[in-house]
Amino acid sequence: MLIKITGPGTFAVEVVGVSRRQDALVAIVEAHGRSGRAVTLDALLILESSNPHDANAVRVEIDGALIGYLSRENAAFYRADLAAANTPDATIQCKARIVGGFETATGERASFGVRLDLPPMESGA
Repeated sequence: MLIKITGPGTFAVEVVGVSRRQDALVAIVEAHGRSGRAVTLDALLILESSNPHDANAVRVEIDGALIGYLSRENAAFYRADLAAANTPDATIQCKARIVGGFETATGERASFGVRLDLPPMESGA
């Protein structure tokens, strides 16, 4: 089940693990003809219960490429929200903002980061 959600426009949820996926982010940004220092695209949040490091892992994909994960804390809240909404196995589509990648004053490329526009997550309590 795919559920499309709209956040408040704050892009407050940071995606972790993007430092290991810089090549994928460069390819995504180049494919979408970046303008300015940020590009906003659709992302999918996919449950990854078979992840050997965290059974509660939630992977984040853009254009079919793995670009990172929700933090352990955010993944737990996210899964609790899905369970509370009676959609425990749903995949969520939301907006993601890729930032960075610009040339610094020293001529180096700043790393890309990714933030998601999700409604505030509840602890389920």
